[in-house]
Amino acid sequence: MILKQVFDVLKKRFDDGYVNTPLDFKYVAQLQFVLTTVGSWPYKQFGRNRLAAILSTYNAFLILVSTNLCVLDLIYIRVNRVKLSFFDLGHNILRLIFTFLYLQRLLTARTSKYQEVIKDYLLDFNLFYFKGRSPYAAKVQAQTHIISGMFTIYVMWQMVIGVSLFIFMPWFNNYNRGMFSENRPQNSTFEHSVYYYLPDAVYTTEEGYWILFVFNIPISYVTTIGLCVFDLLLILIVFQIWGHLRILKHNLQNIPLPENSIMYSVEENNNIRMLLKENILHHNIIIQFVDRCSDAFSEYLFAFYLFMQFITCILLLEVTTFTADSLAKYGPLTVVMHQQLIQVSILFEMLNTKSEQLIDTVYAIPWEHMDTKNRRTVLFFLHKIQTPVSLKAAKVVPVGVNTMSAILKTTFSYYMMLKALAGER
Repeated sequence: MILKQVFDVLKKRFDDGYVNTPLDFKYVAQLQFVLTTVGSWPYKQFGRNRLAAILSTYNAFLILVSTNLCVLDLIYIRVNRVKLSFFDLGHNILRLIFTFLYLQRLLTARTSKYQEVIKDYLLDFNLFYFKGRSPYAAKVQAQTHIISGMFTIYVMWQMVIGVSLFIFMPWFNNYNRGMFSENRPQNSTFEHSVYYYLPDAVYTTEEGYWILFVFNIPISYVTTIGLCVFDLLLILIVFQIWGHLRILKHNLQNIPLPENSIMYSVEENNNIRMLLKENILHHNIIIQFVDRCSDAFSEYLFAFYLFMQFITCILLLEVTTFTADSLAKYGPLTVVMHQQLIQVSILFEMLNTKSEQLIDTVYAIPWEHMDTKNRRTVLFFLHKIQTPVSLKAAKVVPVGVNTMSAILKTTFSYYMMLKALAGER
């Protein structure tokens, strides 16, 4: 009863009213706006060619700027590797890894496979177009819509809080140290959220500080988009796949038994044949879409899990100094990055589990009551459904909880080793 009341409240809160397309959903509009700010929304696929050309140029500009900043970051680390403390070095390496991951995602957004998948997700595969098939499909679509809306708002707030702390915590530290007062500490340098190989005046004068501070705000913003919103997009797509699997399983479980005898009548067999055909076609739609997603996001997922190995390890190393500065700067970031790894992996595992449940569901179809033709159809369907519905990293490794646990185990092993090395240094 309480859950139903909560659901009704949330349904009212996230209700978009009458819309003609998922593009009109509020959470999709929010996603579209944020991805547009990094030139990664496929306007060409939605018929806006002029805007697509502008954003493609903007996307290329961001790639060029980020590549140059990576070079400046690498030079800074090389030149100052002796001066930097172990934890400052970790901060710069962490920022460099973030930029590499961000660059990979900007490049992914330029591929036609990525753009076509987003088009299919919103114009063909979305549960919005399947809700009229049955009351249960409408129920699943409503639930998925609410979850997607809530999750989008949650990720947006995460980004705002995370990027604000990352940018303004160094400013607060500078203020506490009296770096903006008339009597600045002698031989002191300003603390920044990101460091590059630039003239010393940027780090030693107030004018130089403010120039780099202002420059770092949009850079930190677009990098945060690269780290969070692309994952949000993938998670929203996974929600839709999960909803389709739920509907398919429900439809298979509710194939009617014969009314008056052990075997179906001729008319009943014809109806069963149509139901089997509909479910096989629905399964084909799901498999084809998942294959396209796997193809489009294959390198993306490989880079995600590869870089997460380093990111989680370095973040643990930074946050476990347990200073107020490290907790404020890296605490939320540590929570967010570990959470992203866990939630993405669990969602993929949910797809794998739901897919495996379909095998038992198809086997439980009352095939013993059918005629020979329908039995052959069920046998064909049972063979076909053995192929799991799963996304793969590098088109080889199925991702899920096992992948996540392996990464976390390795992370803690590397963390202990680096912690010991930091103590010696």
